[in-house]
Amino acid sequence: MKISFIAGVILIMFSIIQCRYFNVSPVDGIRIKNLKEKPENTELFGSWEIDKESYDYMKTMNYLNNKSVTLILNSDQTFIANNFPDFLFSETIPDSILHLPFEGTWKINKDYYGNWVLDLSFDKNEFYKDGMSIFYDLYKKNDNLIIWAFIGDPDSGERFLFMKK
Repeated sequence: MKISFIAGVILIMFSIIQCRYFNVSPVDGIRIKNLKEKPENTELFGSWEIDKESYDYMKTMNYLNNKSVTLILNSDQTFIANNFPDFLFSETIPDSILHLPFEGTWKINKDYYGNWVLDLSFDKNEFYKDGMSIFYDLYKKNDNLIIWAFIGDPDSGERFLFMKK
């Protein structure tokens, strides 16, 4: 009985880890963990916008009504996020707040698996009284960084992907 329980726990843990670690990227079906070295902060400075596939997904979810979703990463490690949809957060954001620019700080960290990620720490605001932090995977294609994250279950293949403008 104990062995069955332990085997079940191990199977569940492997399934959870597998979804996050072994999935392929949303870019050309290549594995998501391709950054060997820490990206330079200067590679991230500037304005980023989601790609066409991300906009198409948002249309199917009836989000934003043709508003641009952008992320501006400043050299002083602050950011401004414009029109972020509420599915990126842990709670539902009322539509009146959804279109406000969110601000905060950013840094490059390693995740639990030792992969480089962009960590966004949102300032306290009228919706998040204590602030909030989310992270995005970093991927490199043809020497260009891509910032992205799965939406919901990674097995669904739905993702939110930023490309530098």
